[in-house]
Amino acid sequence: VTRNTVGCRSNPYSVLIAADSGVHSPSVVSPQGYSSGGFGRLREFTDQESNMCLLMNRVVDMANPERHTVYLTVSLFVTFLSNNKANPSMDEKQVAKKQSVLFRHFNTLLGYSNTEKCFTIPPARLRKSAVCNAFLSGIPEILDQNLTVGNQILPIILQLLVHLPSPQKLASDQHGLSYSLSLLSQHQRHLWLNSVILVLYKYRFDQQPVNDNIVRIIGILLKTLQNHSHECVDESEESKDISSWSTSVEQSDNEDEKLTRPESLTVTSIAEESDEFIRMVPSSRKGRHKESSTSSRPPPSHSDVDHSMVLRCQKCNEKLEVFDEESISLSLIALSTFLQRETAMAAPLLLKIIQAVTRVVHRPMYPWHDSEVFVIANCRSVAKQIMRVILHQLSTSGIALQLFDSPLKRDDPLWNVTAYSLNDFTDLSPVSFMQLLFEDMIEEWPSSLSLILRNLSLYIVHVSPDSFLNQWNNLVTHMETFFRTAHSKLTIDGGRKPTAADLHNAITIVMTTMRVQNYSSFKCSVALAESFGKWMGEVLHESPVQLEHLLAVCTACNRALIRERDKQTLSRAMIAELMQAIRFKCTLHASNYLTIARMVLQDSGEDIDSSFPDDEYNTAASEAVRPHLFEIIDFIADLHVLAKLKKEVAEVGDAGDIKVWLAEIVAVEMSRSSARDCRTVIRFIPWLMSPPSVTQAPPGAFADSVTNVRVLSWLLLGALSANTACLPVPIECSQHMADYIHFVLAGFADQSKQSVVHMSALFHAFHLCQLWTVYCERASTFSSPSAFSHLLDFWSRVTPAILQLLSHSKVLADMVNLHFLNTMQALQSVNSALLCRLYAMWSPILTAYHSAVPNQLRMKLDATENQPTLSPPQLSEWLKKVRFKIAQVELQTSAASPFYNV
Repeated sequence: VTRNTVGCRSNPYSVLIAADSGVHSPSVVSPQGYSSGGFGRLREFTDQESNMCLLMNRVVDMANPERHTVYLTVSLFVTFLSNNKANPSMDEKQVAKKQSVLFRHFNTLLGYSNTEKCFTIPPARLRKSAVCNAFLSGIPEILDQNLTVGNQILPIILQLLVHLPSPQKLASDQHGLSYSLSLLSQHQRHLWLNSVILVLYKYRFDQQPVNDNIVRIIGILLKTLQNHSHECVDESEESKDISSWSTSVEQSDNEDEKLTRPESLTVTSIAEESDEFIRMVPSSRKGRHKESSTSSRPPPSHSDVDHSMVLRCQKCNEKLEVFDEESISLSLIALSTFLQRETAMAAPLLLKIIQAVTRVVHRPMYPWHDSEVFVIANCRSVAKQIMRVILHQLSTSGIALQLFDSPLKRDDPLWNVTAYSLNDFTDLSPVSFMQLLFEDMIEEWPSSLSLILRNLSLYIVHVSPDSFLNQWNNLVTHMETFFRTAHSKLTIDGGRKPTAADLHNAITIVMTTMRVQNYSSFKCSVALAESFGKWMGEVLHESPVQLEHLLAVCTACNRALIRERDKQTLSRAMIAELMQAIRFKCTLHASNYLTIARMVLQDSGEDIDSSFPDDEYNTAASEAVRPHLFEIIDFIADLHVLAKLKKEVAEVGDAGDIKVWLAEIVAVEMSRSSARDCRTVIRFIPWLMSPPSVTQAPPGAFADSVTNVRVLSWLLLGALSANTACLPVPIECSQHMADYIHFVLAGFADQSKQSVVHMSALFHAFHLCQLWTVYCERASTFSSPSAFSHLLDFWSRVTPAILQLLSHSKVLADMVNLHFLNTMQALQSVNSALLCRLYAMWSPILTAYHSAVPNQLRMKLDATENQPTLSPPQLSEWLKKVRFKIAQVELQTSAASPFYNV
């Protein structure tokens, strides 16, 4: 055929006649070609269009012995179509008319109905058609070399490209929502892809009906890339709304990885096109196991049978497809060309395109893909380069903001791949890409920052902190402007407040930035810390912060900057918010009071949490809090602060916890001095060194003494809650402690009826006795051998005051006995050594006014005497009970309640 049709090159349209005639009678082909009689036969077929249907049935018949002849003839026809040199002797109008009729017949030969505007042959049969394959092999050449003919037949080409890879069983079925190129052979796939690239590169496709088919073709490309890098998605993950992860950082951090590569496969054998059966086979990490369907007796050769194997994922039962590198590379190039030519048209698919490219980079096909060695035709390198081109091309069109404001899964590889792709790209570095984001946000402030902060925190950890230092310098400047603007909008506009997840993500961003090499040399390094500190302090009003995150970001600031004051920028900002809160000038989230206090104690060397190693943190918070110690003491002394705090925290115990943690901060700072004298006491609580005299007390001395006793109780609670070496009040001050308690007990009989505050004096005095006893006993065990002797001297001064108070009245004696018995019971519960020494002396106190212990006290006394001491409870449990009692009495006293509970 090739030899006999050489003379036909001057009239390419006669080749189709040869194809038609060749099917009916091969003898029609002659050495003279078809230039003289071809159009006569064309008129015959114009009148007898129905005969083409009969011809079509033979063309697609796989048993047709003339199939090879048809293929060669149609190939020659499309070769002529690709020739763009027109014959000047032919009339254009006449040629156009004949050409239209010719293409109409050729469409029918392809199986396309010119009336119904659709293919009448199923894709599976068309993929095996000689005419279709011959035409497909010449489409790239036609599109590339003859734009005139290409534009004329472009609609049918696009419809063929959409129809050919479809998995539909019948021609009348609708095309599936999405399908890949897996049903095409490798050769067909390459031709298909080259044709698509040429259309996208050389032809207009932004108008109807071409653009609809282009969108479908892009969908096929996306599905091909997605299926090539298969990832199983857990059904529970699909049902989650995007808001679920934005409201809880802890749940997001603890989620198991949902996307996995399949390790066990399902092999599906397609015995017939309408019948599938699935067999499960063992899996192995080494490869995919195949099982032949020919183990059973094969059907006759005359039936349409496909013995190929289809691998399916055992987890999600999705079909597994693997394509060659050239197919993947061509698919990527097609997507990139589409995006470059018609960005507006590609905008709705932009995220899917980028994610498809990302998968190819993230899932290397071969070991050398993941190495630094460059391999020609490496599809991963193609994907990496296309990723760069896309981001650089759209860098001025808000691509950064669009990507970072997209709802992606936490384990989406997009951010890792983006940083990797831009890492050695001179035109757009990974840091400059973040700068684009901040420029876009500052220019047009987004309505919500949650997604942006979350995605940026996932991206920034993949960016090298040791490279792109000039770009980092610029980024820090933009970041400082962003947080300064964000703080201004929080305080002025009163918009949506950031959540705990937003705060966590912002901490990750700033912390990672502060770990960049030579961060302190950047122009706005200190300004960023200050702006972020103000923003974070504002967020703490309503959103909780985790201790570990607070420690991490303050440590990063302390290590990144050089000057001592700059190092404490974030720690000072956090402590300043706490001070504002205890002055009741602002409101913190309930948990943040304790979190900031624990940060200070951690920096002081206290063991505050065993769930994470805290020796890696250095926040300088203990230094930053020192100027505020007197404010904290005033807060502890204020009788009404618990009532105010109760409105902000849930329980009374929480308010008491805040007070005792702040007391512990003061106790730890007071105990830092290694001197054994009372200079620290003179500095912080000088009134302890000069207790009032019973005989020469000023008018307000009793009320002041009750306040000082309360402060000492809270201070000792804080000290006992700290490490064993915490001794804020030297043991040598035991005498002054006894004098204060003696003064309160001596004046209680006369002063108790004047106010509720005075009425609570007896309670606070006896609880201070309990706390001082435990405090001295612990000191005698660990650091001060003389502490126990001072304790005995303390009680030798306090006991006479108790006996003196018993002699006033029976009612007062019953009250004192109840307090004294509670003290004995408390010391018994902590296995006090003092109780063993003084119990014989203390028992008669209970009968000083009565001949026998009253019945209402006998049960408590019996319980104290019979309480087992082999395994006493931990001191912390007892401290919690005392803390709650003192807080409860302060609340009742503050409310001036007539009810008084011991």
